Amino acid sequence: MKKQAGWFLVLLVLCSFVTATGVAQYPEDALRLALPGAGVGARALGMGNAYVGVASDYSAIYWNPAGLAQARFGEFSAGLSHSSIGDNSSFFHNRTLYESSATNLNHIGLVYPVPVKRGSFAIAFGYNRRNDFTGGLDFGGFNPSDSYIQSWARDSSSYDSGDLETNLAYQLYLANIDSIRGLWDSKIKNHTTQRAKVSEGGGLNDWSMAAAVDIAKNFSLGATLTYISGSYAYTRDYTEEDLNNLYSALPFDFTRLTVKDRIDGSMYGWGGSFGLLYRVPDKYRFGLTVKFPTSYRISETYSTSATSVFDNRDTYDYETGVGEVEYEVLTPWKFGFGGSATFGNLLVAADAEFCDYTTLEFSAGPQGVVDYNLQMRDIFRETWNYRLGAEYEFPNAGFRLRGGYMFQTSPYKGDDDSFARQYLTLGGGVLLSGSVMLDAAYAYGWWKTFTINDGGVSRADEEITTNTVFATLAFRF
Repeated sequence: MKKQAGWFLVLLVLCSFVTATGVAQYPEDALRLALPGAGVGARALGMGNAYVGVASDYSAIYWNPAGLAQARFGEFSAGLSHSSIGDNSSFFHNRTLYESSATNLNHIGLVYPVPVKRGSFAIAFGYNRRNDFTGGLDFGGFNPSDSYIQSWARDSSSYDSGDLETNLAYQLYLANIDSIRGLWDSKIKNHTTQRAKVSEGGGLNDWSMAAAVDIAKNFSLGATLTYISGSYAYTRDYTEEDLNNLYSALPFDFTRLTVKDRIDGSMYGWGGSFGLLYRVPDKYRFGLTVKFPTSYRISETYSTSATSVFDNRDTYDYETGVGEVEYEVLTPWKFGFGGSATFGNLLVAADAEFCDYTTLEFSAGPQGVVDYNLQMRDIFRETWNYRLGAEYEFPNAGFRLRGGYMFQTSPYKGDDDSFARQYLTLGGGVLLSGSVMLDAAYAYGWWKTFTINDGGVSRADEEITTNTVFATLAFRF
């Protein structure tokens, strides 16, 4: 299976598991729904998303709903996001670059302060793009160690006669059986040229409503209720060839194998968050957030088609047909802590977020899926993520300059800091008039990961880079 470390790119393994078991789930399918995305709002991103202790605009609905109580005017806000990703893979010292990009509506929402006799009360509602799954992987090279065929039919291992109708190696005449000994006769073992190209798409969308109120002087609490919907699309094209003609003896006069896997999924769930914010006017703010577990219901369709070609030009095709599966995922609790301080025209902020990924679980579905819960407790760990940011407002210029840094620890046990997702951010804001603000931000991200191929024998090492741009226009009334 694939072991990965990164919020923006979560790649599935090469999907022999689909045809072997009729389902297509791994711990990574649950993790995809729990990892943080790029966030909401250009101001927040420009400050490295260190916003729990700031939260002074519409994006507080996502970062800390208690911050909505700071609203003294109504606000309408809308934003766009553009993201691109580069995956530079190395497979047996052969490097390949995969690139993809996507543009989305980042958010659109409204904040309305309700007149009260004392303190503050505000409500907000809107749409937010929680996460984007756009990504992919392309790797290839000569593999002297193993063949993908061995992941279906390991030579001299036992076979189950009840599985022969769905075993691709057997159906494509790439492996035979020794019925007397009950073992596989599978001679295509190594020294093949392999190539895989994976593309992913989809994302998660929030439809949120929130409210915040001052419960004491300069002390507010808030809550957000969110309906989450989304989609996921996965396509993998895999090719394995005997370019050196090492397999020429019958019946394994192998030339080429091609496999195409497709997964299309839709999902929905309910989530929510609670926040506190304490303010010392014009000096300090301290925030606390609790994000409740989200229960997702996922429906997927999946299919695999494959073709084998031999030296004598014999060709065999096999299709699994379209299968369907439904399952549920329950994400972990998340706890955020943040603070900000103002020194004249300079605002500095810092956040820390705790998440225990060992509590991530498949809460319903086929038994083979639920059984992964024990594995997730073994491979995942507790994490702390850190965010730092600053904003400087130029006097009498109507312009703000921002910068930030994010460090997101890998949820996998044993990963060092090279597998952590790190980001540098830069942003700015321009006051177009007394009531209209235009904000823009850019984030550059980098981390390492790898994909396991061929049933666990070979691997493609990956170096990921991302570029994300947000633009937000806010009108206060």
